[in-house]
Amino acid sequence: MAISHAVKKNLSSIQVLKTLLVLLENNYTMQELVEKLNENENDSVFNNSVVSKYINTCRYCGIEIPKIQNKYCIAKMPFGLNLSMNDVALITKMQNVCKETFSNKINNGFNAFVEKLNKYTNKTLVKINKETLYMSYEAFEKAISDEKKVRILLRSKETLDCIPLSITTHQKRTFFNVKFENKEKSIPVDKISGIEILEEYFKVPNFERNLAIFKVYGDLSQRYNLREHEQLIEKDLNSSTVENKGEDKDILLSRLLRYDSLCEIKAPMSYREEMKKIIEETLANYGE
Repeated sequence: MAISHAVKKNLSSIQVLKTLLVLLENNYTMQELVEKLNENENDSVFNNSVVSKYINTCRYCGIEIPKIQNKYCIAKMPFGLNLSMNDVALITKMQNVCKETFSNKINNGFNAFVEKLNKYTNKTLVKINKETLYMSYEAFEKAISDEKKVRILLRSKETLDCIPLSITTHQKRTFFNVKFENKEKSIPVDKISGIEILEEYFKVPNFERNLAIFKVYGDLSQRYNLREHEQLIEKDLNSSTVENKGEDKDILLSRLLRYDSLCEIKAPMSYREEMKKIIEETLANYGE
C-alpha cells in the first residue's frame, strides 16, 4: 500500500521560482519584470519591493544576477551546465558557419538559442558581440573588483588566462588591459569572442590595481596639467583622455568632483558609480 505524504507548498518559494523562470527567458527592467510576472496572476501580487526580495533570494542561492543598463540578467548558475572552452569554441564555430551559410532569420534564431544556453552555464562566460558587449565590460570589471583571473577566448581560437587590469579606449577602439605571463598586454575587444571569470584569485600591487581613466572637456582640456602618475592617452580639439595610475581612489574622486561637468570618469565602472552616488547625495543635501 503506497503512502502519500502531502507536501505543503510555500507561496513565497513558488514566487521566487517564477521570478527565476522569467529571468531565464530574457533580460528585463524592474518594471518589465513586474508586468511580466503579473500577466498570469489573478491579482497584481508582484511589485518592485517583492520582486527585489525574490531576486536577492536567488542571489543568496549563488545565482549571479547583475543589473546592467537598468536590466536584470542571469550571468551565472552555480548548478548549471559545465561547458569547457572546447565546447565554447565549437559553439563559436557553429555561429560563424550559421552566419556565413544561412539566412539572417536562421542566424538570429541560432544566436538567440546560444544566448539562452549561456544563461544555463555554471560559468560567468560572456559571448562577445554587439548585443552583449556591455555585459563583457561588466564581467571584466567584476573580475577586477573580485580580484579573480579571467580566461579570454580570442577569435583566433587562442585562449589566455590572465590578470585583468583595466578597460581603456584609444582612437575609437576599446581594449582589455591584462597581465599575461608577467607582461602587460592590451587586447582589442573586437578580437575577443568570449570572456570567463575564473575561480583563481590574484594579487597585484596597489599602483597597478588603482588604475582609472577619465576625460576632461573644453577649456579644462587645454589647461589640464598631468600629475606625476598620469599620462595622456588620447586628445582632440575638445577633450583629453587621461590615464591615472596609483592615486588613492578617495583623493582622486574628490579632485575630479571639483571639475564638475567638464570631467567624466570612463573606467573603472565602480568609480563611475561611486561618483554618481557622491553627486546624488550632495544634491539631496541641498534639496535638489
